[in-house]
Amino acid sequence: MNYTDFQRRLLIDPRSPELAEAARARVGDDATAQLAEALNFERRIDAALAVPVPANLAERILAAIPAQADARPTSSPRRWWPLAMAASLVAVAVISSGIMHAPGGTTALITASVEHLSHEPYALTRVDPVPQRLIKRMFTDAGLKLDSSGLALSYLNRCPLDRRWSVHMVMPAPEGPVTVMYVLGEAKVERMDIRHEMVAVRTLPFASGALVLLAESNRDFDRIEDAWHQAAGESVALVGGGE
Repeated sequence: MNYTDFQRRLLIDPRSPELAEAARARVGDDATAQLAEALNFERRIDAALAVPVPANLAERILAAIPAQADARPTSSPRRWWPLAMAASLVAVAVISSGIMHAPGGTTALITASVEHLSHEPYALTRVDPVPQRLIKRMFTDAGLKLDSSGLALSYLNRCPLDRRWSVHMVMPAPEGPVTVMYVLGEAKVERMDIRHEMVAVRTLPFASGALVLLAESNRDFDRIEDAWHQAAGESVALVGGGE
């Protein structure tokens, strides 16, 4: 492993045993210090976002959903949509134990992003804001030069996405939480608005990678995308519509 490969793998999975071996072999003068810093940051992220997953999570989420689809709700259905979405994703993950690989390019990125949601269904139920200091540190590690003060996040994590590295985020929105993934090195992704399975998805090039937006509805996508362009100091006229 050379130094360039060491730095790339450090972004993907700092806990990899191969990185510890490379640091001990002094693949670079500062390899040991970089690894220690990355591991320390991982521990800080874990501590900040540590949420124990309750026993029988899927069953408890499903039990919270109204039994009759045509029952008149006592409150807005948007309030329990994150739970329904999370339950559905858990069910999909259990039923589909083998991951299907879609064709390459943007389609593969969309498929991997939707499948990843089932790995962290509790992310959609988080409501407390992520501290700005953690957001800024994560963005710096991802090479993003943004003014993050206008980006309200309720969830933030560094996640492997198939063979990619992503910053997995959730942003509160009027129609329900919107998952936002910044995928490093995917700048050639096509701009696309589709539905994949039960999820509305938008992909677009952003910075040196791609943004993937995922939600029950695409009605908040323009507002969320505009917030990201503003954070990057860009002015973009968006033409789109909600479902």
